[in-house]
Amino acid sequence: LIKHIFLSKDKSVQIKLPTIQTVFSFLGVPIDPDEIECILANLIYKNLVRGYIAHQKQVLVLSKKNPFPLEAVRNPSETL
Repeated sequence: LIKHIFLSKDKSVQIKLPTIQTVFSFLGVPIDPDEIECILANLIYKNLVRGYIAHQKQVLVLSKKNPFPLEAVRNPSETL
């Protein structure tokens, strides 16, 4: 989902957390901002996303180089 937002934003390395919240709401999954940060923090921790969360600015800042590493795509049971 984050990758789709990234691609739809012309590969902008900054994605506002309210934008992510809006997409979740559009998909019928109301989610609170703290939950979004938790999900993103786990994706970053598991190396599925390269970047960091700017909490005060409410922005996910992605790496300019390879924000979605291919080596993270492995056996799904390893990421759980």
